Amino acid sequence: MSPENALACAAAGAAVVELDASAAGQFMLSRPIVVGPVLGLWLGQPALGAGLGVLCELFTVEELPVGGNLPLNATAAVAVALLLSLGPAPVAPELALPAGLFAGWAHCKLESLLRRRRAALCAAVESRLSAGQEPRLLSLAARELLKQSAATLLLLTAALALRGPLLSLWFAAPAFLRTGLKFSLSASPWLVLWSLLRSFKVVS
Repeated sequence: MSPENALACAAAGAAVVELDASAAGQFMLSRPIVVGPVLGLWLGQPALGAGLGVLCELFTVEELPVGGNLPLNATAAVAVALLLSLGPAPVAPELALPAGLFAGWAHCKLESLLRRRRAALCAAVESRLSAGQEPRLLSLAARELLKQSAATLLLLTAALALRGPLLSLWFAAPAFLRTGLKFSLSASPWLVLWSLLRSFKVVS
């Protein structure tokens, strides 16, 4: 399989697994600590996949998508970070990680829009029930899940399409900025762990 096809399959798989985050299942298979190593193994670099997966997990574990709470999408974040940093013409991990976190934020906004549109479905189901008709809940649910997967895949594909511009910006960036991002990547596990310990009141 060509590297481009492997990336396309990885993006499609991530778009399906993302449904587990809050739309269907919720077996925690969509968490970065699971998705990262699996995608890394699929794309031939399990160590990098595990590393970015752990980092994205640390960044997002404090706030989970429960009920109406819709934080940064951890699955989209780790998927974009890995799709950019693996395959042909890879983006440096220190740039791919913030790009992935931004994609996770963008997915959150996209999913908010989808959720607002779903609110109209309740009225449609109510109307069918009032008319004595079958509400067709399974077909409605399947259609909405398909829409969310398609939206996620669109986001991941857009991120892949931005690989070239990101690389151009990276090589044109001042040396101090590239060095700073590298340092931030190496320091981020400790900073996030410290933040988590403070939030759990383990340290003052």
